[in-house]
Amino acid sequence: MATSSFGKRTAVRPSTRLCNVFLAGALASTAGMGHGQSLFESMRDSGPAGQAGGYVFVSEQVSDTALIPLARDAQRAGFTLVVNGFWGDVNATRHRVARINETCCGQNGARWQINPMLFQRYRVTAVPSFVLTVGPGNGPGDFSKVTGEMSVANALKFFAQQSKVPAVRRLAATTYTHAFAAQ
Repeated sequence: MATSSFGKRTAVRPSTRLCNVFLAGALASTAGMGHGQSLFESMRDSGPAGQAGGYVFVSEQVSDTALIPLARDAQRAGFTLVVNGFWGDVNATRHRVARINETCCGQNGARWQINPMLFQRYRVTAVPSFVLTVGPGNGPGDFSKVTGEMSVANALKFFAQQSKVPAVRRLAATTYTHAFAAQ
C-alpha cells in the first residue's frame, strides 16, 4: 500500500509484465548482443510473484569492478540483478549490461531486470542490497534482506545464519551449498 498526497492509502501494483512489454519494444533493435541474448531477454521478469528466488539490487553508481563479481555470483546462484531504471538511455544500459555479462560469465550472462516496483516492494533504499524471497509479497515471512558491500555467497551465509524466517534460512543454505560450497 502507498499513501497518496491526500492521505488515502492506495494499492500500487503496476504490472512488471507491462514494463517488460515496454522493454521488448524499446529494445527490439538491440537483439544482437553478440552472445545470443538480447538485453530484453537478459532483463526479463525472473518469474511469477510468490516464487522463491533471490535478487541483487544495484544502481548505476555501483562500479563495473563491483558489478562483475556480483553478476558472476548472481548467475551461479540463480539470482537476478535489479536496477531501478535505465542507466542513461537504452543504448548505454544495453552496452554496460552486455560488457558486464561478457566479462563475468561469457555466453551465460546473469539475468537483469529493470523493476522499480521491486525496489519499493522490498523497501530497498541503499545498494547493493540482497533479497531472498520465499513468499508471494513483502510480508515479514515472505523475504529477508541484507544491505552492504558483500558477495552473493556472503549474503547467503548471512541469510542462512541470521534470517528470522525459517524458510529463508533453509533456502539460503541449500542455494549456498549448490552454488558455492564446491569452491
